[in-house]
Amino acid sequence: MREYKYLLDSGPPRFSHLILWMTVLFFITAGFWAHYSTLDEVTRGNGKVIPSRHVQVVQNLEGGIVSEILVKEGDIVEQSQVLLRIDDTRFAASMRESQVTSSAMEAKIARLTAEARGRSFRLPRKLTKSKRELFINERTLTQSRQKELQASINVLNQQKNQSKHEINKLKSKQRQMQHSYDLAQRELTITEPLVKKGVMSEVELLRLQRDASAIMTELENARLSIPRAKAAIAEADRKIEELKIGFRTRALTELNDIKAELSRISESKQALEDRVTRTAVRSPVKGTVKQVKVTTIGGVIQPGMDLIEIVPLEDTLLIEAEIRPSDIAFLHPGQEARVKFTAYDFSIFGGLKASLEHISADTIINERGEPFFQIRLRTEHSQLGTKEKPLPIIAG
Repeated sequence: MREYKYLLDSGPPRFSHLILWMTVLFFITAGFWAHYSTLDEVTRGNGKVIPSRHVQVVQNLEGGIVSEILVKEGDIVEQSQVLLRIDDTRFAASMRESQVTSSAMEAKIARLTAEARGRSFRLPRKLTKSKRELFINERTLTQSRQKELQASINVLNQQKNQSKHEINKLKSKQRQMQHSYDLAQRELTITEPLVKKGVMSEVELLRLQRDASAIMTELENARLSIPRAKAAIAEADRKIEELKIGFRTRALTELNDIKAELSRISESKQALEDRVTRTAVRSPVKGTVKQVKVTTIGGVIQPGMDLIEIVPLEDTLLIEAEIRPSDIAFLHPGQEARVKFTAYDFSIFGGLKASLEHISADTIINERGEPFFQIRLRTEHSQLGTKEKPLPIIAG
């Protein structure tokens, strides 16, 4: 009886009070959290990795004979990586021939440009051995043509010198004839009075008059010959100028023709270079080789024939997933997501962060007859693991 009274007097223990207050505090906190906090809605769906671009079909424009196959199905290839090679013997020979023709024309253009401008032909400083020989040949040709032109000019210069010499002789003769004529006139002036007086015979007077007339004729001939000689000099100068102009005009005409021909050949050469380049069939994208349709070395491929199929790989993955209509209400483009891959244990390798890009406008019926919304997610990375040990993920 005393023990019971003690228990009543002492009341409940302090530990019980603590539990009571903690319980009350928990319910208050839970109520506050339930009222003010927002619960994240988790939506799950199944999907698969799809190529963000269509499968790339590699072809060759010209076709030819396969000389080397460098990849096999399943290989991961980089953009511009050589996949196979086509024998380039035919195109390479045509390209080399075109290059030789083009180099020869470039040398001709350099020579004709110098001739058209009336300048000496000089070899460029930096020339390959083959081009140097071509330029030396053109220099020899222009030197020969210049000598031929100069020879024609020298003939005309000789004619000019002869005409100048003739003019000097005519001027000297003109002075002599003028002096002789002056003397003859004085002699006539003295003789005429003597004839009138009968001191000298009239025959002598006639002789003097005849001599004076002959001197006058020679004097006039000398005077008239000087303009003709000067005209001959002018004619020689005109012909020299015509030779020079004709030489430059012919060079300029030929230069224009050669430039037009070089332009045509350059286009043809570029086409040949492209053909030679295309004999190394390269991958248009980074991706996985899906199918190699040519397997025989030495086999013939037709122009435009499908050679290799490549599934593109990018720095990100595009995921196509199915979402039940009951779960679609809380989804919108731009939301963050996490993608788990069945090929890799999530507890070990984790998943990839992604963002929601697209939601189908209406439901789609799958093969099981179930409606679903189709969504697309894009990941931030294209592989799991580390840079040193990447775990690539391919479409499918």
